[in-house]
Amino acid sequence: MIGSVRKLVVGNKSFIYIICIFIIMLSLSSFTLENSNKQEVTLALTWICATFVLQISTSNLFVSDYYDGILEQIFIQPLSSKFIIAYEIFAHWLLFGLPISVISSIFNFIVLGSSIEYSIAVGLSLLLNTLVVVNVSATGNALMIGRNNLASGISQILVLPIVMPTFIYFKLLVQFENLSLNVHILLVTALIFAILIVNSTIAAHMALKFAVEQD
Repeated sequence: MIGSVRKLVVGNKSFIYIICIFIIMLSLSSFTLENSNKQEVTLALTWICATFVLQISTSNLFVSDYYDGILEQIFIQPLSSKFIIAYEIFAHWLLFGLPISVISSIFNFIVLGSSIEYSIAVGLSLLLNTLVVVNVSATGNALMIGRNNLASGISQILVLPIVMPTFIYFKLLVQFENLSLNVHILLVTALIFAILIVNSTIAAHMALKFAVEQD
């Protein structure tokens, strides 16, 4: 597991690139909006930017493991292979989803002049949403593992309808004025998301195992 973390943090050269794209897209969007509805539209653009860059970052999550033969080793390990797959997805979310959520919170507070309460609500809400986006995108890429780049791109398009409902959750969570109430709803939503994440982990595991067995 330590090796997996080292691979994600050191070996993943796209980390800075992904984070920079998110900051640039978020910054440029703020200059193209009217002041009257900047907060509401920027909220939507924040989710769009986060979803876009997370799909890019997740596209190669299992590719190197597949071609290096690491996936074959994972499925013969005494430790549950499902746990290892879930761990890799979770670590990827921490690497990309957490900084994106923190940047969004800071951006709303400093650049847009939002209140601290609202900015924290944006960050926490986006944190949960990025977890779902990463899991769904990882499942889509696992289903297309071993195929060409076009198939991988198509998989990301196909998972968009599944990801879209998270935007509704995101807006509802942010719109609550009382942060204490927001936290309770976040906990309930986290439970719902946890069930979805378990299902996506199982689906990704089955897809990757099938790809390895077909070689």
